[in-house]
Amino acid sequence: FDPNAALAEAFGRVVRPRFLRWSDGAGHHFTGQYFPARRLAPGPSPLVVNYYSCEGFLRGGVGDEWPFASLAEDGVGALCINYVRPMPADVIVRSNLGLSAVRSAVGLLASEGEIDRRRVGMGGLSFGSEIALWVATHSDLLAAASVTSPAVSPTYYLFNSLKRGTFTDGLKKIWDLGSPAQTPARWRILSPVYDLDKFRAPLLLQMPEQEYLYALDYAAPLLLDHRADMYVFPNEPHQKFQPRHKLAAYERNLDWFRFWLQGYESPSQDKRQQYKHWHAMEDRHDGGGGKRKSGLMTQPVLDHR
Repeated sequence: FDPNAALAEAFGRVVRPRFLRWSDGAGHHFTGQYFPARRLAPGPSPLVVNYYSCEGFLRGGVGDEWPFASLAEDGVGALCINYVRPMPADVIVRSNLGLSAVRSAVGLLASEGEIDRRRVGMGGLSFGSEIALWVATHSDLLAAASVTSPAVSPTYYLFNSLKRGTFTDGLKKIWDLGSPAQTPARWRILSPVYDLDKFRAPLLLQMPEQEYLYALDYAAPLLLDHRADMYVFPNEPHQKFQPRHKLAAYERNLDWFRFWLQGYESPSQDKRQQYKHWHAMEDRHDGGGGKRKSGLMTQPVLDHR
């Protein structure tokens, strides 16, 4: 008896993911699951990448917020990349390894005519958010990005240093960081606070209430400059668990990447304000005069859905 037979059949009618194995120029080997886009128009398709872990029944990557099958059904390919095991101890090495995995995958799929390298997006949670932000600030690969977790920043340190030993020990072990005063050079390498001028792609932040404050020292300047959009989900921890919030994150990620990678807008009247803001962001990224018209959203929105 297969309790998931009907689900598998329905899923198979939408998209048939396939296992990928590839290498970069340095000989590092990567694996992932690729969801080819349903062809809605001639030519290569856009692509959304998620980097972390691709185990079990894949819906939206670790954190389950990027709906791979729905993206593929709507003409946007999706690629879930497994992180390299064992994970390198040095955060810079593992971040650059993630960047290389994405770059080499994009090169491979573009060379096969599968995807358009000019229309690549990326999303992630936790370590996946770190890599998405690293790729966004250390390459020109991305046309749009979406994250749901904060990166290390002085504000992140300020809030969490109240925990003392538990937090500071982890900060040293995972990122080789002391306080911003103790290891300023390494903070400048690792924190997006110091790379605001390097954000080339529009950024969507769908943050849990438990963590959004940690990101404000880099998110707020991006919001004010109309280079980011931010939503905060009440009563949510590191990984969202409330069904209506997960659905809202799904839908907004789908809208986000279809807007930036396909130029598509949902006809729903409920989403007019969302697209109004995104068009303002589009003007900013197209060099349309910098400052925005008054009345547009420039601060986090509390998502009560």
